[in-house]
Amino acid sequence: MICIPITAHTQAEALCEIEKNIHLADVLELRMDLIQDANLPALIAKCRAFDLPPKIIVTNRKKTEGGGLPDRHTEGNISPGEERQRVDVLKDAVKYDVDYVDIELSADHVLIAELISAIHKHGDKTKLIISHHDFQATPSIRKLRDIFQRCVKAGASVVKIVATALEPDDNIRIFDLIAHARKQEKKIIAFCMGDEGKISRVAAPVLGSYLTFASSRYGAESAPGQLTAEQMFQIMEVFKRPIAKNKSLRKDHPKVFALLGNPVEHSLSPAMHNAAFRALRINGRYLSFCVKDIASAVSGIRGLDIGGASVTIPFKVSVMPCLDKIHPDALKIGAVNTIVNTAGLLTGFNTDWQGLVSALKTAMDIEGKRIIILGAGGAARAAVFGILNEGATPMVVYNISEEAERLAQEFNCECYPLESIEALKADALINATPVGMSPAIGDSLVPPRLLKNYQLVMDVIYNPLKTKLLLDAEKAGCLILSGVDMFVHQGAEQFKLWTGQEPPRSIMRKVVLERLGAA
Repeated sequence: MICIPITAHTQAEALCEIEKNIHLADVLELRMDLIQDANLPALIAKCRAFDLPPKIIVTNRKKTEGGGLPDRHTEGNISPGEERQRVDVLKDAVKYDVDYVDIELSADHVLIAELISAIHKHGDKTKLIISHHDFQATPSIRKLRDIFQRCVKAGASVVKIVATALEPDDNIRIFDLIAHARKQEKKIIAFCMGDEGKISRVAAPVLGSYLTFASSRYGAESAPGQLTAEQMFQIMEVFKRPIAKNKSLRKDHPKVFALLGNPVEHSLSPAMHNAAFRALRINGRYLSFCVKDIASAVSGIRGLDIGGASVTIPFKVSVMPCLDKIHPDALKIGAVNTIVNTAGLLTGFNTDWQGLVSALKTAMDIEGKRIIILGAGGAARAAVFGILNEGATPMVVYNISEEAERLAQEFNCECYPLESIEALKADALINATPVGMSPAIGDSLVPPRLLKNYQLVMDVIYNPLKTKLLLDAEKAGCLILSGVDMFVHQGAEQFKLWTGQEPPRSIMRKVVLERLGAA
């Protein structure tokens, strides 16, 4: 299981962190020592406001064990009254039937006993994690086992022992401790912190550690050496050890799907597709790969038995000769954005046109309309195909003449150079070029004064959410459509091709907007 700690400093920020990570985590840890104005019931309710809620750990860590309490004492000392208040937070959590509360072995034994009593009083629905942290080194095997036995004797349902690796061999002692706990049939969370301990964070769950911790993103780590959740998912694929959110997904190895492109670092496809897999309890993982040789990458789909792939810039055309079959729509468009692997037979599809049409239909009736399409590349070709398919008239406006002339000839449509846009009028305008995409967010192909000529303006770009073109169009009184809806709908059509199931489009869209900071 992967546990993502909620390390925000305010209640509002913590609620946002929960919202963004609820689809990823098997377990969410509420770090009450870090959330300065924490409202525990509201945080717990937020964690449970999902069809498949993660488990909840409530922690209120003191400073000497790596926490935030009390932050006003330079030595990390805490008075008896403050210590009781700290543990009272955990008792409150027990009343709300959270899955786990975490208390340190170094806590007052009387307070640990009181916490155990509170757990029994509320029907033992909450399990007790008793933890020990060493921020200086990794103790000897003998000392680690002694700490383990003290945690068990103190009443732990789950023992947590975390040390600091100063050299690679320190990890081996932690692995020995995990084996020792398993022989005693006791649940244990054990790994090493620091750069030298990163390998233990990966290997520990494979060797039997009850869970591992991962941050939601870079900069949100709760301890030194912590990897991100996305890194953990990708690394665990190598081990072929499913760590999915639902027990029904852990019965066999997950089916892997891929994004092939260059670059891919900023793509939101992995977040979107993985959220859909989890929501439908499908045992799948979607990973991104930065590709240099598309032919070799396609061979890898066969060799690794990858279930399917998304294809993005710059390979939508060059991938076609590498495939066994091309769907007629993709053949007509001249570009492939989706590969389906059926027992080693690779078929190419294009769902871009479906995504564009689905998005456009939410704002206007397409049939009979005249629609200007800026561009002549793969996205423009998909747009022309989709618009013709819906009974509208596309007008291609280009700044690269050779591609545009070929497009116009193949689809028998009107074609104009960019400087002609001054004299053109249409019902809608679609930007199917990368102009205006982050980081060049100040660019646009259309002067603002011309936008009054259109009822609707759409951009296939989804980052930024509102390009300069859309901002100008909004000021001109046009209806506007961002690329988010097209992106989600084309991804949903890919998902259907891979799985045969209708995906949760609302969840996919929500995840994309969250990642864009617009939710």
